Amino acid sequence: MSKKDKDKKKSKLYFKKSSDKFPKESGRYFNRELSWLKFNDRLFAEAVSDKTPLLEKITFLGIVSDNIDEYFKVRIPAYQNGATPSEDEFSESVGSKTQIEMIYPRAIILLHQVAVYFTNEIVPLLENEGIHILKFSDCTEDEKSNLFDEIKKEKFSIVRSDRFRNINHDEYLQGFALLVYTDKERAVIPVQEIIDDKGRFLAVKDREDSFVLIEDVLRKFVPSLFPDETVYSVMPIRVTRDSDLDLKGDDADDLVNAIIDAKAALPKKYPSRLEVLRNMPFAHTANLAEAMSLQHDLVFNIHSPLGLADLKKFPVSRDELKFEKFTPAIPEGLDKNIFENIKKHDRFMFTPYQSFDGLVNFLNAAADDDDVSEIQMTLYRLGAKSPVVEALIRAAKNKKKVTAVVELKASFDEERNFMWAQKLVDAGVDVIAGVAGLKVHAKCCLVTRKDGKYATLSTGNYNAGTAKIYTDFSIFTADKDICDDLTDLFKMISAGETSADFRKLIVSPKYMTDAVISKIEREADIQKKSGNGHIILKVNSITDKRIINALYEASSAGVKIELAVRGICMLRPQVAGLSENITVLSVVGRFLEHARIFYFENNGEPEIFIGSPDMMTRNLNKRIEIICPILDKDIKKIVADEILAECINDKFGGYVLTAGGIYLSPEGVEGDIGSQAKFVKEFGE
Repeated sequence: MSKKDKDKKKSKLYFKKSSDKFPKESGRYFNRELSWLKFNDRLFAEAVSDKTPLLEKITFLGIVSDNIDEYFKVRIPAYQNGATPSEDEFSESVGSKTQIEMIYPRAIILLHQVAVYFTNEIVPLLENEGIHILKFSDCTEDEKSNLFDEIKKEKFSIVRSDRFRNINHDEYLQGFALLVYTDKERAVIPVQEIIDDKGRFLAVKDREDSFVLIEDVLRKFVPSLFPDETVYSVMPIRVTRDSDLDLKGDDADDLVNAIIDAKAALPKKYPSRLEVLRNMPFAHTANLAEAMSLQHDLVFNIHSPLGLADLKKFPVSRDELKFEKFTPAIPEGLDKNIFENIKKHDRFMFTPYQSFDGLVNFLNAAADDDDVSEIQMTLYRLGAKSPVVEALIRAAKNKKKVTAVVELKASFDEERNFMWAQKLVDAGVDVIAGVAGLKVHAKCCLVTRKDGKYATLSTGNYNAGTAKIYTDFSIFTADKDICDDLTDLFKMISAGETSADFRKLIVSPKYMTDAVISKIEREADIQKKSGNGHIILKVNSITDKRIINALYEASSAGVKIELAVRGICMLRPQVAGLSENITVLSVVGRFLEHARIFYFENNGEPEIFIGSPDMMTRNLNKRIEIICPILDKDIKKIVADEILAECINDKFGGYVLTAGGIYLSPEGVEGDIGSQAKFVKEFGE
């Protein structure tokens, strides 16, 4: 038996032995779903933290609520439809038989905490600042009349009789509704469209910064819809439905039709959650759940108010109650003479600390430059307004050949992406709807000029809105190998293939997992020879077991491994004999940590990569993703010494993950301001 085979055998035996410290039900991996819920626990911790300004607290509460809404629209329906987790994913809930049994108590506790904190803490704090959330009964008669005037224009659909008794597929019942009991019968009135139109917070006329929740107004208005009946009660409810689109189109036309058909079908999909107020009578809740064919585990009794995702759109903005403003700097070399500057040496953009205008300037320069003949770009989530699309349209009007790979299958953004795709097509842009069976999640752009090719690759979506709140990193380069790789990538996508070979880029689904594991194993070999093995990974999530197992083996070999994982982390750190050399830190702050950076010490000659993928199986095997090397020595030094060093040592905003699955709160060293605040000072104006 070769030494390599012996080492493999020894490694497997070693893992088996180490797992004795964690019984089968504990496992080598944290549960994916519970890890995700713990991320939302950390977001809630930011909301209640004394260091978070009042209006930012409200935003955090809205984000937590919105995250859980999305979870019940996508993940929960997957389990309802028969998806089964592997045995070791039940690691933190001994005795649970289903994922729903594990998730339910934690999710309902978190939702309850959000509602209670908003009602008991936030509302009084707002009062102290002269911002009032009033009850309808607190308003004067004139104010009530004005509020009713806002509602009278709306049309209401009343669901009752036989239709009520089987409303699990009712096309109207999603989001907010009102459950009504009269002396004749019960009814449901869907009101989500009204809330979408009017907003959740109705301003009280002639009272500054005073609002009434719209469902409170609707409850008082609804009896007028039943003039010949006695209305006993009107109670708000909220329904979440399966919203995951099943898109199987192979080309643009198929995908467009699939999106239209799937969107039309969404309201008729089964409910995945029912939220009711805690004081709603049990009989009413039971009758409603039965009519919706909803199992009791998915009925949530919530402290008022329901649906706090709407806090993300809280209608008050005061600078003194928010994080301190700053002006992002234009990235060096991306303000003018852009192609000349990039040709001298690579450039970078670190948003939101540096301005997204750096990328917009790059695209505008390409659109207006007579020496530019072609622009090729991938587009994923574009937002409601897009200077990126505007630049591409102008380039097409300026007779450039423009190709846009628009990923129509971006969850919850399908319709918006379709709209942008149509605008691009109308402007003469060649639009490609991705590759059959895969999402194109890579973020890249290639510009062909008379003097050569220029490229930019990013960790984030080319979205001007989210660029203000997501931390992302972009490289701008004229490196021939990288540009030739992107040329081959766009040819591959155009042909609907995944088989191209690349020079410097690492591209999924064919190469990425093996390439990352190879670099991890190289650090283990270096550690055995010189003791200098070191890995730093900054990602949103890590769930792929092949990657996790490779990191376990490297840790067992003595490699120092530092992970900055914002969200889901199935890797269990700090276990003797398994992962004792691995630390995991989760930074949660005013900005969403979105940049993916991969550092391998390489025996004193560090390799640093940025990219679009997380270390998740879906990214590695089911998407087209890119990991790009940073070649410029100065940029590498900035990333290693200034960015990664701060991210993995953030004592102010970083939560430390323990072997037992607990995230320890930040230590909060006196005088420390955290990595994000330091980046504002270092990279902003």
